[in-house]
Amino acid sequence: MSKTILANLLSTLAVEVHAFALCEIQSGWRLHKQGLDDALLIHYVLAGTGTIVVGDQSPISFGPNCMVIPPRGVPHSLGFAGARHAVTAGDALRVRPDGLVALTAGDGSRDILLACGAISARYAGALGLFDRLHGALVEDLSDDGRLRHAFAFMIEELVQPGLGTQDVTSALMKQCLAILLRVHLRERGTQSPIFEALRDPRLVPAVAALLDAPGTSHTVDSLAALCGMSRSAFAEQFSATFGEGPIAYLHRVRMRLAARLLTTSPMPVKVIAASVGYASRSYFSHAFTAAYGTDPSAYRSRYADVAGAAEPPPDAIFDVAAAMPDD
Repeated sequence: MSKTILANLLSTLAVEVHAFALCEIQSGWRLHKQGLDDALLIHYVLAGTGTIVVGDQSPISFGPNCMVIPPRGVPHSLGFAGARHAVTAGDALRVRPDGLVALTAGDGSRDILLACGAISARYAGALGLFDRLHGALVEDLSDDGRLRHAFAFMIEELVQPGLGTQDVTSALMKQCLAILLRVHLRERGTQSPIFEALRDPRLVPAVAALLDAPGTSHTVDSLAALCGMSRSAFAEQFSATFGEGPIAYLHRVRMRLAARLLTTSPMPVKVIAASVGYASRSYFSHAFTAAYGTDPSAYRSRYADVAGAAEPPPDAIFDVAAAMPDD
Protein backbone atom coordinates (compact mmCIF):
# COMPACT_ATOMS: atom_id res chain seq x y z
CA MET A 1 0.00 0.00 0.00
CA SER A 2 1.41 3.41 -0.88
CA LYS A 3 1.66 6.25 1.61
CA THR A 4 -0.60 8.35 -0.61
CA ILE A 5 -3.43 5.81 -0.50
CA LEU A 6 -3.09 5.49 3.27
CA ALA A 7 -3.14 9.26 3.75
CA ASN A 8 -6.26 9.53 1.59
CA LEU A 9 -7.95 6.77 3.56
CA LEU A 10 -7.25 8.48 6.86
CA SER A 11 -8.39 11.86 5.57
CA THR A 12 -11.86 10.41 5.03
CA LEU A 13 -12.20 9.41 8.68
CA ALA A 14 -15.39 11.11 9.85
CA VAL A 15 -16.13 11.10 13.57
CA GLU A 16 -19.18 12.18 15.52
CA VAL A 17 -19.49 11.46 19.23
CA HIS A 18 -23.02 10.27 20.04
CA ALA A 19 -22.56 9.33 23.70
CA PHE A 20 -19.89 9.61 26.34
CA ALA A 21 -19.61 7.97 29.75
CA LEU A 22 -17.23 7.06 32.53
CA CYS A 23 -16.90 3.36 33.35
CA GLU A 24 -16.12 2.74 37.03
CA ILE A 25 -15.17 -0.84 37.87
CA GLN A 26 -14.51 -2.11 41.38
CA SER A 27 -11.92 -4.85 42.02
CA GLY A 28 -13.52 -8.26 41.52
CA TRP A 29 -16.13 -6.99 39.04
CA ARG A 30 -16.71 -7.08 35.29
CA LEU A 31 -18.88 -4.80 33.15
CA HIS A 32 -20.70 -6.48 30.25
CA LYS A 33 -21.63 -4.53 27.12
CA GLN A 34 -23.65 -5.72 24.13
CA GLY A 35 -21.93 -3.56 21.54
CA LEU A 36 -23.69 -1.24 19.11
CA ASP A 37 -24.54 -2.06 15.51
CA ASP A 38 -24.55 1.56 14.39
CA ALA A 39 -21.63 2.94 16.40
CA LEU A 40 -18.09 2.08 17.42
CA LEU A 41 -17.20 2.04 21.12
CA ILE A 42 -13.88 3.61 22.14
CA HIS A 43 -12.51 3.03 25.66
CA TYR A 44 -9.62 5.06 27.05
CA VAL A 45 -8.13 3.73 30.30
CA LEU A 46 -7.67 6.56 32.77
CA ALA A 47 -6.61 4.32 35.68
CA GLY A 48 -6.18 0.67 36.62
CA THR A 49 -5.36 -2.55 34.84
CA GLY A 50 -7.69 -5.27 33.63
CA THR A 51 -8.78 -7.28 30.60
CA ILE A 52 -11.25 -7.08 27.77
CA VAL A 53 -12.97 -10.25 26.56
CA VAL A 54 -14.73 -10.21 23.18
CA GLY A 55 -17.24 -13.01 22.70
CA ASP A 56 -15.52 -16.31 23.41
CA GLN A 57 -12.04 -15.01 22.55
CA SER A 58 -9.09 -15.01 24.94
CA PRO A 59 -8.74 -12.05 27.33
CA ILE A 60 -6.53 -9.13 26.29
CA SER A 61 -4.85 -7.08 29.01
CA PHE A 62 -4.93 -3.29 29.20
CA GLY A 63 -3.43 -0.70 31.53
CA PRO A 64 -3.42 3.06 32.09
CA ASN A 65 -3.41 5.19 28.92
CA CYS A 66 -4.40 2.28 26.70
CA MET A 67 -7.05 2.82 24.04
CA VAL A 68 -9.34 -0.18 23.68
CA ILE A 69 -11.62 -0.69 20.66
CA PRO A 70 -13.82 -3.80 20.51
CA PRO A 71 -15.35 -4.93 17.20
CA ARG A 72 -18.53 -3.08 16.35
CA GLY A 73 -21.75 -4.77 17.44
CA VAL A 74 -20.03 -7.62 19.33
CA PRO A 75 -20.70 -8.36 23.04
CA HIS A 76 -17.68 -7.81 25.27
CA SER A 77 -16.76 -7.34 28.91
CA LEU A 78 -14.24 -5.18 30.74
CA GLY A 79 -12.83 -5.60 34.21
CA PHE A 80 -10.84 -7.96 36.36
CA ALA A 81 -9.76 -11.47 35.40
CA GLY A 82 -11.47 -14.10 37.54
CA ALA A 83 -14.08 -11.60 38.70
CA ARG A 84 -16.75 -12.94 41.07
CA HIS A 85 -19.33 -10.31 40.20
CA ALA A 86 -20.66 -8.91 36.93
CA VAL A 87 -23.21 -6.35 35.81
CA THR A 88 -24.62 -5.36 32.43
CA ALA A 89 -24.24 -1.85 31.09
CA GLY A 90 -27.99 -1.30 31.32
CA ASP A 91 -28.09 -2.15 35.00
CA ALA A 92 -24.91 -0.19 35.70
CA LEU A 93 -26.14 3.07 34.16
CA ARG A 94 -26.47 6.12 36.38
CA VAL A 95 -26.17 9.88 36.08
CA ARG A 96 -23.59 11.56 38.32
CA PRO A 97 -24.31 14.83 40.17
CA ASP A 98 -22.19 16.70 37.61
CA GLY A 99 -24.47 15.44 34.83
CA LEU A 100 -22.03 12.99 33.27
CA VAL A 101 -23.27 9.47 32.55
CA ALA A 102 -21.46 6.70 34.43
CA LEU A 103 -21.51 2.91 34.17
CA THR A 104 -20.72 1.59 37.64
CA ALA A 105 -19.71 -2.00 38.32
CA GLY A 106 -19.51 -2.39 42.09
CA ASP A 107 -19.79 0.24 44.78
CA GLY A 108 -18.36 3.12 42.75
CA SER A 109 -14.73 2.38 43.55
CA ARG A 110 -12.52 3.34 40.63
CA ASP A 111 -10.07 0.45 40.65
CA ILE A 112 -10.47 0.68 36.87
CA LEU A 113 -11.66 3.95 35.36
CA LEU A 114 -12.33 4.32 31.65
CA ALA A 115 -13.59 7.18 29.50
CA CYS A 116 -15.87 5.64 26.89
CA GLY A 117 -17.27 7.17 23.72
CA ALA A 118 -19.78 5.88 21.20
CA ILE A 119 -18.83 7.34 17.84
CA SER A 120 -20.54 7.34 14.49
CA ALA A 121 -19.20 4.66 12.18
CA ARG A 122 -21.50 5.49 9.29
CA TYR A 123 -18.88 7.17 7.17
CA ALA A 124 -15.75 6.01 8.97
CA GLY A 125 -16.84 2.52 7.90
CA ALA A 126 -17.13 3.57 4.28
CA LEU A 127 -13.47 2.91 3.70
CA GLY A 128 -13.16 -0.06 6.01
CA LEU A 129 -10.92 1.49 8.66
CA PHE A 130 -12.51 -0.13 11.71
CA ASP A 131 -15.21 -2.37 10.29
CA ARG A 132 -12.72 -5.17 9.67
CA LEU A 133 -11.88 -5.73 13.33
CA HIS A 134 -12.63 -9.27 14.54
CA GLY A 135 -10.98 -8.95 17.95
CA ALA A 136 -10.30 -6.09 20.34
CA LEU A 137 -7.68 -3.55 19.37
CA VAL A 138 -5.64 -2.54 22.44
CA GLU A 139 -2.88 0.03 22.05
CA ASP A 140 -0.69 1.48 24.83
CA LEU A 141 -0.46 5.24 24.27
CA SER A 142 1.37 6.13 27.48
CA ASP A 143 4.06 8.02 25.60
CA ASP A 144 1.61 10.55 24.18
CA GLY A 145 0.49 13.10 26.78
CA ARG A 146 -1.87 14.74 24.29
CA LEU A 147 -4.39 11.95 24.77
CA ARG A 148 -4.68 12.56 28.48
CA HIS A 149 -5.31 16.25 27.85
CA ALA A 150 -7.77 15.49 25.02
CA PHE A 151 -9.90 13.15 27.13
CA ALA A 152 -9.78 15.50 30.13
CA PHE A 153 -10.94 18.33 27.87
CA MET A 154 -13.64 16.09 26.39
CA ILE A 155 -15.03 15.23 29.84
CA GLU A 156 -14.97 18.89 30.86
CA GLU A 157 -16.92 19.84 27.72
CA LEU A 158 -19.54 17.16 28.34
CA VAL A 159 -19.97 18.04 32.01
CA GLN A 160 -20.45 21.72 31.16
CA PRO A 161 -21.77 21.74 27.57
CA GLY A 162 -21.95 24.96 25.62
CA LEU A 163 -22.11 26.26 22.08
CA GLY A 164 -20.15 23.91 19.80
CA THR A 165 -19.68 21.13 22.38
CA GLN A 166 -20.63 18.43 19.85
CA ASP A 167 -18.12 19.74 17.33
CA VAL A 168 -15.34 20.13 19.90
CA THR A 169 -15.76 16.62 21.32
CA SER A 170 -15.97 15.13 17.84
CA ALA A 171 -12.78 16.89 16.80
CA LEU A 172 -11.00 15.71 19.95
CA MET A 173 -12.09 12.12 19.40
CA LYS A 174 -10.90 12.27 15.81
CA GLN A 175 -7.48 13.49 16.96
CA CYS A 176 -7.31 10.65 19.49
CA LEU A 177 -8.10 8.09 16.80
CA ALA A 178 -5.48 9.61 14.52
CA ILE A 179 -2.86 9.29 17.28
CA LEU A 180 -3.96 5.70 17.89
CA LEU A 181 -3.55 4.88 14.21
CA ARG A 182 -0.15 6.52 14.07
CA VAL A 183 1.19 4.45 16.96
CA HIS A 184 -0.57 1.25 15.90
CA LEU A 185 0.61 1.36 12.32
CA ARG A 186 4.22 2.04 13.27
CA GLU A 187 4.17 -1.28 15.07
CA ARG A 188 2.05 -3.41 12.73
CA GLY A 189 1.95 -1.62 9.38
CA THR A 190 -0.30 -3.13 6.74
CA GLN A 191 -0.58 -6.31 8.83
CA SER A 192 -2.95 -4.40 11.09
CA PRO A 193 -6.51 -5.76 11.02
CA ILE A 194 -7.63 -2.17 10.46
CA PHE A 195 -6.31 -2.42 6.92
CA GLU A 196 -7.41 -5.93 6.17
CA ALA A 197 -9.46 -4.43 3.36
CA LEU A 198 -6.28 -3.58 1.46
CA ARG A 199 -4.55 -6.94 1.87
CA ASP A 200 -5.46 -7.95 -1.69
CA PRO A 201 -2.91 -5.98 -3.76
CA ARG A 202 -5.01 -6.45 -6.90
CA LEU A 203 -7.60 -4.01 -5.53
CA VAL A 204 -5.14 -1.20 -4.74
CA PRO A 205 -5.27 0.43 -8.23
CA ALA A 206 -9.06 0.64 -8.02
CA VAL A 207 -8.97 2.06 -4.49
CA ALA A 208 -6.37 4.62 -5.57
CA ALA A 209 -8.48 5.66 -8.58
CA LEU A 210 -11.62 6.08 -6.48
CA LEU A 211 -9.84 8.16 -3.85
CA ASP A 212 -7.71 10.24 -6.21
CA ALA A 213 -10.46 11.05 -8.71
CA PRO A 214 -13.92 10.40 -7.24
CA GLY A 215 -15.51 12.78 -9.75
CA THR A 216 -14.48 10.63 -12.71
CA SER A 217 -17.13 8.50 -14.40
CA HIS A 218 -15.85 5.23 -13.00
CA THR A 219 -17.57 1.99 -13.94
CA VAL A 220 -17.13 -1.54 -12.72
CA ASP A 221 -15.57 -2.36 -16.09
CA SER A 222 -13.06 0.50 -15.98
CA LEU A 223 -12.05 -0.30 -12.39
CA ALA A 224 -11.71 -3.99 -13.17
CA ALA A 225 -9.44 -3.13 -16.11
CA LEU A 226 -7.18 -1.08 -13.83
CA CYS A 227 -6.78 -4.14 -11.63
CA GLY A 228 -6.23 -6.55 -14.51
CA MET A 229 -9.26 -8.59 -13.46
CA SER A 230 -12.45 -9.68 -15.17
CA ARG A 231 -15.55 -7.67 -14.35
CA SER A 232 -17.20 -10.48 -12.40
CA ALA A 233 -14.06 -11.46 -10.48
CA PHE A 234 -13.33 -7.82 -9.57
CA ALA A 235 -16.89 -7.08 -8.42
CA GLU A 236 -17.02 -10.25 -6.35
CA GLN A 237 -13.65 -9.66 -4.68
CA PHE A 238 -14.33 -5.98 -4.03
CA SER A 239 -17.69 -6.73 -2.41
CA ALA A 240 -16.20 -9.54 -0.32
CA THR A 241 -13.40 -7.25 0.86
CA PHE A 242 -15.28 -4.02 1.53
CA GLY A 243 -18.76 -5.32 2.26
CA GLU A 244 -20.25 -3.32 -0.61
CA GLY A 245 -19.85 -3.01 -4.36
CA PRO A 246 -17.37 -0.61 -5.98
CA ILE A 247 -20.04 1.83 -7.16
CA ALA A 248 -21.68 2.01 -3.71
CA TYR A 249 -18.21 2.61 -2.27
CA LEU A 250 -17.64 5.37 -4.85
CA HIS A 251 -20.90 7.10 -3.93
CA ARG A 252 -19.89 7.21 -0.27
CA VAL A 253 -16.47 8.63 -1.13
CA ARG A 254 -18.20 11.29 -3.22
CA MET A 255 -20.60 12.19 -0.42
CA ARG A 256 -17.77 12.56 2.07
CA LEU A 257 -15.84 14.82 -0.31
CA ALA A 258 -18.96 16.86 -1.02
CA ALA A 259 -19.61 17.35 2.69
CA ARG A 260 -16.08 18.63 3.16
CA LEU A 261 -16.33 21.01 0.20
CA LEU A 262 -19.65 22.38 1.43
CA THR A 263 -18.08 23.46 4.71
CA THR A 264 -14.68 24.58 3.45
CA SER A 265 -15.34 26.06 0.00
CA PRO A 266 -17.47 28.97 -1.24
CA MET A 267 -18.24 27.12 -4.48
CA PRO A 268 -21.94 26.95 -5.42
CA VAL A 269 -23.69 23.66 -4.74
CA LYS A 270 -24.03 23.04 -8.46
CA VAL A 271 -20.26 23.33 -8.93
CA ILE A 272 -19.57 21.03 -5.98
CA ALA A 273 -22.02 18.51 -7.40
CA ALA A 274 -20.20 18.49 -10.73
CA SER A 275 -16.77 18.26 -9.07
CA VAL A 276 -17.73 15.06 -7.27
CA GLY A 277 -19.27 13.46 -10.34
CA TYR A 278 -22.94 14.51 -10.39
CA ALA A 279 -24.07 16.27 -13.57
CA SER A 280 -27.50 16.98 -12.09
CA ARG A 281 -27.79 19.25 -9.05
CA SER A 282 -31.16 17.74 -8.15
CA TYR A 283 -29.79 14.19 -8.28
CA PHE A 284 -26.84 15.28 -6.15
CA SER A 285 -29.16 16.92 -3.61
CA HIS A 286 -31.27 13.77 -3.43
CA ALA A 287 -28.19 11.56 -2.90
CA PHE A 288 -26.72 13.95 -0.32
CA THR A 289 -29.97 14.15 1.64
CA ALA A 290 -30.21 10.36 1.67
CA ALA A 291 -26.66 10.16 3.07
CA TYR A 292 -26.67 13.02 5.59
CA GLY A 293 -30.34 13.53 6.40
CA THR A 294 -30.35 17.13 5.15
CA ASP A 295 -29.98 18.87 1.81
CA PRO A 296 -26.60 20.38 0.79
CA SER A 297 -27.57 24.02 1.41
CA ALA A 298 -28.92 23.30 4.89
CA TYR A 299 -25.85 21.20 5.69
CA ARG A 300 -23.59 24.09 4.63
CA SER A 301 -25.52 26.58 6.76
CA ARG A 302 -25.38 24.31 9.79
CA TYR A 303 -21.72 23.33 9.68
CA ALA A 304 -19.80 26.00 7.77
CA ASP A 305 -19.25 28.21 10.79
CA VAL A 306 -17.82 25.38 12.88
CA ALA A 307 -15.95 23.44 10.19
CA GLY A 308 -12.60 24.61 11.48
CA ALA A 309 -13.34 23.25 14.95
CA ALA A 310 -14.43 19.90 13.53
CA GLU A 311 -11.11 19.05 11.91
CA PRO A 312 -7.89 18.06 13.71
CA PRO A 313 -4.53 19.59 12.85
CA PRO A 314 -3.35 18.19 9.50
CA ASP A 315 -0.31 16.47 11.00
CA ALA A 316 -2.56 14.51 13.37
CA ILE A 317 -3.70 12.43 10.43
CA PHE A 318 -1.15 12.64 7.68
CA ASP A 319 1.89 11.92 9.82
CA VAL A 320 0.62 8.36 10.03
CA ALA A 321 1.64 7.90 6.41
CA ALA A 322 5.21 8.80 7.23
CA ALA A 323 5.46 5.69 9.39
CA MET A 324 4.47 3.39 6.56
CA PRO A 325 6.84 1.80 4.05
CA ASP A 326 6.09 2.05 0.35
CA ASP A 327 5.35 -1.28 -1.34
